[in-house]
Amino acid sequence: MKNITSKAATMIFALILGVNLNATTYYVSPTGTDGDGLSPATAWTGTSKINSATIKPGDKVLFEGGKTFTGNISINSTDANDPNNPVLFSSYGTGKATVYTASTTNHGFYAYNTQGITITNLIFQGAGNATLYDQNNGIFFYSDLATKLSKFTIKNVEVKNFGAIGINFMQWGNTANTGGFNVIVMDSLSVHDTKVAGVTIFCYESSSQTSWQCRNVKLSNSKVYNVPGYATTSHKGDGIVLSQVDSVLIDHCESYNNGTMNAACGGPGGIWVYSANNVTIQFCESHHNSSGLSSGCDGIGYDLDGGVTNSTIQYCYSHDNDGAGYLLGNFNGSRPWGSNTIRYCVSVNDARSNNSSVTLFTSDGTTWNGLKFYNNTIYSTPYTSTTSGLGLRSQSAAFQMSDYGSSMLNIECYNNIFQTTGGIALMNIPNTFVTATSPKFISNLYWTTGGAYKMKYGNSTYTSLSSFRGTNREQLSAVNYGLNADPLLTNVSAASPTLFPASTETLDAFKITASSPAKDAGIDIFGKFGYNVGLRDYWNNASKSGSAFDIGAHEYTSLVPNEIINETTTASLMVFPNPSNGEFGVIVDNLKNENLTISIIGTDGKTAFATNSSESLIRIGDVGLAAGVYLIHVKGENINEMGKLVIKR
Repeated sequence: MKNITSKAATMIFALILGVNLNATTYYVSPTGTDGDGLSPATAWTGTSKINSATIKPGDKVLFEGGKTFTGNISINSTDANDPNNPVLFSSYGTGKATVYTASTTNHGFYAYNTQGITITNLIFQGAGNATLYDQNNGIFFYSDLATKLSKFTIKNVEVKNFGAIGINFMQWGNTANTGGFNVIVMDSLSVHDTKVAGVTIFCYESSSQTSWQCRNVKLSNSKVYNVPGYATTSHKGDGIVLSQVDSVLIDHCESYNNGTMNAACGGPGGIWVYSANNVTIQFCESHHNSSGLSSGCDGIGYDLDGGVTNSTIQYCYSHDNDGAGYLLGNFNGSRPWGSNTIRYCVSVNDARSNNSSVTLFTSDGTTWNGLKFYNNTIYSTPYTSTTSGLGLRSQSAAFQMSDYGSSMLNIECYNNIFQTTGGIALMNIPNTFVTATSPKFISNLYWTTGGAYKMKYGNSTYTSLSSFRGTNREQLSAVNYGLNADPLLTNVSAASPTLFPASTETLDAFKITASSPAKDAGIDIFGKFGYNVGLRDYWNNASKSGSAFDIGAHEYTSLVPNEIINETTTASLMVFPNPSNGEFGVIVDNLKNENLTISIIGTDGKTAFATNSSESLIRIGDVGLAAGVYLIHVKGENINEMGKLVIKR
């Protein structure tokens, strides 16, 4: 091999990797000549040339930044179609280019039965959503194939003013379980003022299916807002809703002011999934989502809905939603629901018009089995709407199980703060769902102001913690647990702040103080029940800082940020099954000391990798992580001076 030229060697490796060395860069500019498009001087002047050309794997289509191009982009299976050699659509020069789609029946970007596509640094703008709707999406990937399509990246893109959905992946028309999409990475998006929904994935599903058509999805650092919906018989106006998906990370996203024109029940919501498995929603903020014109139901913050299994919501902030902050339920005809976890989350002033801050529901004929709900802080205030909404106003509580359906099993609630005002009940659990072992409430703190202490559990209404106690009700092996005391939360009277794009841990309210009765009063969940709770609380403190765990989403620490000796910083990582098709990166730090501890933690709370290191570069690929979602904790001396923790692909 030593006599092979550099050019020949490059060609050999290109053949091995499937890379197209003859890839072409096409330019689009209003000052072009509509020539061959191979330079800015001979650039295509609009999108029609793109649509008539064959865009080969590895090609690039670049629009002049800061300019607007009227039209739309439409490609099919003869374009791109190589997941290992993606086509790039982006901008060149200064700023983002805008693709303006004046037609209300064309999609801004439409890809049919093709794969290997990257879209970055562009704006897709529709003609408006005031009168026409349900017809055009901003970015639309559609497949009716029985084979799975792979490798889609959308980054630093704005989508607005379309009559249907901002970004939509849909697999339909083929009933084989083998179709769908694989490896979808969306980051740094702004999707707003679309009519039906913001970001969606809908893949074909039948009642007999046991697999998931779409797999390995990451949506991060994005916001979806002002999706109003419209009046029809089915709910409209969702922010982020994904279905028929497996292995999903929704991370550091914001969804708000959606659903204002909805007129149907069964939605809409800020961030939710259904028919899904292995979903992690974390560090997100969902707020001011509306149930719509009827004020009837939903307008939720977060929702693990019908057929969701093995999924987690953690370190999330929900506030000022019309419906539940956290909705957990199974609708009629859905697959089994269960083995889900909500932990270290905050709900403030949710359930403005219907349901309760935390609401569980099910339907007859479905399976609902398994919820771990621990170390959350729930602050509930009275309804502000005068509309009763399906007669649910009287059921308002911090924690509610809706009285339809016949069975919800294995509900475990540990170390939560439930605080209500205005006489709202602390819980409302119909007798239908009470068994000898569930729901289990151990080591929670209950506090109510402005009305009588009230817990509706089974056929009884309890007016004190002592009367509530019994087997699995703040009593375990004849030992009493739980507190009826003011948790002394900070800044509870202030309006719920909006934080995004700042991290959820910047919330300067609803923490406990040194004198709070919640401090060191929690149960050791791992020691008692064997559940790993992870290394951090909502505010990025260690999950255990004192002599025992605290109750609520906050683990109290006396350390002042600028005096912290051992500080922890956190980043998220998603590892896809095939590293060449996903994130497979490095941790980068500008180290100023040699006392560094790195831990990589799975969503099950277990440590997948740990090291003490003075290295500034650790290759995740060398660690041998299994596919999945991880939090990377880096702890060291004065880490705030070390530089930002970065995950690179």
